[in-house]
Amino acid sequence: MRGEETQIAGFQKLNPNWDGVICLPGTHTKWVQMSAGEIVSFQTFMTGEMFDLLSTASVLRHSVNSNGWDQEAFDQAVDEAISRPEAIAARLFGLRAGSLLNDLPATTAKSRLSGLLIGAELAAAKPYWLGQSLAMIGPKSMGDGYAAALAAQHVPVTRTDTAQMTLAGLKAAYATWKETL
Repeated sequence: MRGEETQIAGFQKLNPNWDGVICLPGTHTKWVQMSAGEIVSFQTFMTGEMFDLLSTASVLRHSVNSNGWDQEAFDQAVDEAISRPEAIAARLFGLRAGSLLNDLPATTAKSRLSGLLIGAELAAAKPYWLGQSLAMIGPKSMGDGYAAALAAQHVPVTRTDTAQMTLAGLKAAYATWKETL
C-alpha cells in the first residue's frame, strides 16, 4: 500500500474508536479490517486493472467501447458474479458472444463487465464486508459501483471525502514526526 496508508491514518484520526472495514476502491482495491485503532488484516484486489486490461487490450475491447452506463445490467451482473463466481470467465466471454450474435449494446456490455468484476471481488471479499461496519475512501467515480453493489447486498456504506482523509492523515503524520524531534 502507498498513499492509502495516509488516508487510513486520516480516517483513524477523525474516527478514533471506529472498528470495521475500510474499502479503498481503485486500480488495486484494498479491503482493510480495523480494530482497536490497528489494521488487523487487509487484502488487495486487481479489479480496476483487470477492467482496464479487458476493456482496452482483450477481445472484449470491441464490445465494451462506450461512455454510457446501464445500471440494471451492472446490478444483474453483480448478482450473477456473487452467486456464481466460478462462472466469471464464461460470463466474460458471453459479453463478446452477446455483442456478435445478439447485438448486445456496448453500454450494456461495459456495465456488465464492471458488474461481473466487482461482483467477483465482493464474493471473494465477503469476510471483509459481511456483518461489518463499512467505510469507503476513494474518488466518487471509483466508489459509486462498489457502493451500489454493496447496497444491493443490504450493506450500508459510509462514504468519506478522500481529500479530507488524506489531509487528516498528513496532519497526523506531521504531528507524530514533530513529537519525535
